[in-house]
Amino acid sequence: MRTTLKDIAKEAGCSVTTVSLVLNDKATSIPDATKKKVKKAVKKLNYRPNQLAVGLIKKQTKTIGLIISDVSNNFFGTITKGVEDECNAQGWNLILCNTNDYHKRELEYIHTLDDKGADGIILCFAKEDDYAKVQETVNCLNQLSIPHVMVDRYVSDIEGYFVSVNHVKGGYLAGRYLTEMGHRRIGCITGPENLEDSRNRTKGFLMAMEEASVKMKPGDFYQGNYDIKSGERGARYLMERGVTAIFAYNELMAYGVYYWMNRHGKRIPEDVSVIGYDDVGFSDILHAPLTNIKQPVYQMGRETVKQMIFMIKEKEYRRQKVEFYPELIVRESVKDLNS
Repeated sequence: MRTTLKDIAKEAGCSVTTVSLVLNDKATSIPDATKKKVKKAVKKLNYRPNQLAVGLIKKQTKTIGLIISDVSNNFFGTITKGVEDECNAQGWNLILCNTNDYHKRELEYIHTLDDKGADGIILCFAKEDDYAKVQETVNCLNQLSIPHVMVDRYVSDIEGYFVSVNHVKGGYLAGRYLTEMGHRRIGCITGPENLEDSRNRTKGFLMAMEEASVKMKPGDFYQGNYDIKSGERGARYLMERGVTAIFAYNELMAYGVYYWMNRHGKRIPEDVSVIGYDDVGFSDILHAPLTNIKQPVYQMGRETVKQMIFMIKEKEYRRQKVEFYPELIVRESVKDLNS
């Protein structure tokens, strides 16, 4: 059975009130000898405070819920690592929930975390979430009065705290590098159209194309699903269009491009150049190390916890966006057509 304050008091030969004062560092008028007896009893009986009871008294459990969309994806695994490390550093507990990109499960987890007394929720929207579903999720959080921070998938028209990356900049960096390397026939494997981060990558990419006077056609874009299979399908489609370079909007789809090229006897970068996005996987150990747009994913996870704890402590729920900037990581997957 769990050791109680009454057990400690009996072992130390003092009152429950005295034990409580010692454990809460409020024993200013209690003799040092008594304090030592209490601490000795605590150690002997392996006492641990009941955090649920403590939370009821202090109205804070020091627990954060993290609702992630796909923990098997290295990108979200890295965010989770950042969140976990910052929680540990600040002495907070973490409950991890994985939606597998299902909106319904997202809503269910919000209620589960609320029932378990989580002080706040960090949320990455499911891949299937369109604007209406995002609004439903946010309305649910607001109705339950749970402090929350959204990470990664930014939605500009939604009120709330966001920690995200400037994907317009990321798309621009990818497009500019490809044109600087002499590529004019470029194809893109995008993410789902309902996701703003994918649309912003396209926006930035097209800015770079305009600067380089490269005209893109609607057929130069293949809509993927941020997974390996859609990367394979996109590679086949774009190679049939005769592109010299492919910009995959995330790392998993870039791996799909590699897989398709390998199965069809195509070499990277000799036959086609590839640039990816994320840089959280194993891009540097591929047979042609993948040039990537790197997102500071781990740092985003840690920053999200800092914002979450600030909101909980200050009870400040205003709209705010913390924006990180991506960077170009040049490796060996893009051929220089200028030489």
